[in-house]
Amino acid sequence: LSEMPEPPEWDIWDLGYPEFEKRLRYAPGILSIMTGEPGHGKTLMAAQLWFNVARRYGIRVAVASFETKAKPHYRKNIRQFYWGKPQAELTEQEAREADDWIEQHILWLSHPNSRPSLKWVLDMAEVAVVRHNVKGILIDPWNKLESARPDRQTETEYVGEALDSCMDFAQDMGAHVQIIAHPAKVMGKNRKEPPLLSEISGSKNFENRCDLGLSVHRPVIFDGTERKTESNLYVLKSRYDELGYVSRMSMEYGLSTGRFRCTDYDHGLLDGTAPRRMPEHQAEGAQQS
Repeated sequence: LSEMPEPPEWDIWDLGYPEFEKRLRYAPGILSIMTGEPGHGKTLMAAQLWFNVARRYGIRVAVASFETKAKPHYRKNIRQFYWGKPQAELTEQEAREADDWIEQHILWLSHPNSRPSLKWVLDMAEVAVVRHNVKGILIDPWNKLESARPDRQTETEYVGEALDSCMDFAQDMGAHVQIIAHPAKVMGKNRKEPPLLSEISGSKNFENRCDLGLSVHRPVIFDGTERKTESNLYVLKSRYDELGYVSRMSMEYGLSTGRFRCTDYDHGLLDGTAPRRMPEHQAEGAQQS
């Protein structure tokens, strides 16, 4: 043990919700996977969490988004995260201020032919880290990447090697790499439990390789004609205690704010004790973040 070098001090990023406590946190140098059914809000949830981290710690994030366009969709969401109200209610000055923040904190990995490979994404991500000091890489979704799998290589072998490349990149470059991936079988509104990492299309390596595994699930999307906005964020795996532990966070998307909020303190703690009020200084910080 004495011959092993001491590791560098690890930065830990809180995600902007006091209710999360120590159940879920991010850090550079790790690989995280997020899954969930289509339409259950994976992209929006990931965007909110990375916005919170970027705004709180002043870091930059590079987004490789293949389904949700930077303009107008990502821009709309981040504008709403920034101000806490729908885009339609923003003044021109407010929209410009939010866009200036996006310009300083978010970079976009946009392939000219919209057919990127993982190698292209990691090459561009390296440029973003070295030139622009990016600390977070978001790949959304994995299923849209062009596969470079050789004919004689199985999908499981390819996915394992590809995820190893992502993990090596995260550790070597000191950046957090997060991949959003769809489950193999879509259950839709009939599904009662969140998709597991082992159910992601392609390989069980998504569960084995990652340091942190997350799943987003909406138990009810519509109740009759009423739109339901409750969702759950699950921590399915955490390799390190510093990043959290297997747990569930209750979230709700505010149609009037354009933001997610955590409702765990509304209903009590996970151990069944009585609801606990958030300290006033934390509540104020949560509203601002």
